[in-house]
Amino acid sequence: MRTIELKTVILKIAGKDEFYGYEIHKKLQQRKIEVGIGRLYSVLSEMKDDGFLKDRWEKSQSGPKRRIYRISKKGEMKRDEILGEAIKTVHEFYTEYLNNLPPELSVFNFVSKMLAENLPKNANMAYAATRFSEPVKKIMSSLANELPMGQLYAIHERENRVDLGISAVTPVDGTFEDIPMKDKYLDLLMVSGNIKKDCLDSCLREWQRVISKSGILAILSPTALLTIYRDPLGIEEFIEQREHPRPESEDSLDISFLRGEIEKYFERVEVNEIVHITVIRGFNPLS
Repeated sequence: MRTIELKTVILKIAGKDEFYGYEIHKKLQQRKIEVGIGRLYSVLSEMKDDGFLKDRWEKSQSGPKRRIYRISKKGEMKRDEILGEAIKTVHEFYTEYLNNLPPELSVFNFVSKMLAENLPKNANMAYAATRFSEPVKKIMSSLANELPMGQLYAIHERENRVDLGISAVTPVDGTFEDIPMKDKYLDLLMVSGNIKKDCLDSCLREWQRVISKSGILAILSPTALLTIYRDPLGIEEFIEQREHPRPESEDSLDISFLRGEIEKYFERVEVNEIVHITVIRGFNPLS
C-alpha cells in the first residue's frame, strides 16, 4: 500500500480518542493490511510532521516511555474532507437513482400527490423558500402537473431569485414573515428553509393569515434537519446527518417542537416521512 493511501486509512480508523501505534497496527491487521511496525511508526511520524497528528509521551511503570497519538484539528478536517467526498459520491448515485425511478415510484411525485390531495382543481398555491434546491423544483414541477388549472407562486427575496425553469410558476418577492398574498387566499402554502425559532411565532401568524379556512400549511425539510439522531446510527441516518448537518444551537427546530407550535394555529397536524423528506402539515387555520 502506498504511503498516501496508508495515511488515509489511519485517519479513517484512528477514532477520536488517544491511541498507541500498536493499536493502529492491530486494526490494520484486522483489515488484512500488512504493514511492518517500523514503517508504520515512520508514517505516524510523517503524519505528525504534516500536522495531522499530535503526540505526547506517557510514563510507563514497567518499561520505557510510550508515545501516544491523537488526531489533530487539521487531521479532523482532512478526515471530514475524505468522508465528505465519499458521501458526495454515494449521494450523487442516490440522487441519480431517485431521478431515474418511474413516475409512480418518484419520491417527489409522491410528495406532490400527497400535497395536492383534496385541493380544488383551481387551487391557489405558494412555495416560500430561502433556496429553491433541485428537490424543491421537482416537487413544484410535479405539483404543477397534478393541478394544471391551479395557480402556483414561488416566494423568495429578490436577491435570492433564480430561474426555476417551470413556466407554470409565478415568482413573487417575499419572505417567511411577509407573504405578499391577501387574507385567506391560499389553498396550500409550502415552506422550506432555515426558519429561526425566535421568529417562528410571527411566521405562523402570517402563514395562518394567508391560508383559506379549509387550506393547508406544509413545512418540508430533510428529515436529518428536524431529528436528533442517537448513536449508534443506521447507514441512512449517518449519511443524512453528514449531508444535512443539524445546527447545534438553540435556534434548531425539531419535529415535536414544530408540531406543538403549529397546533396553536391549526385544527389538525399530521407528520409524514417520505424516504428522507419530512412533511409537517397543518389543516384548517384556527380563527
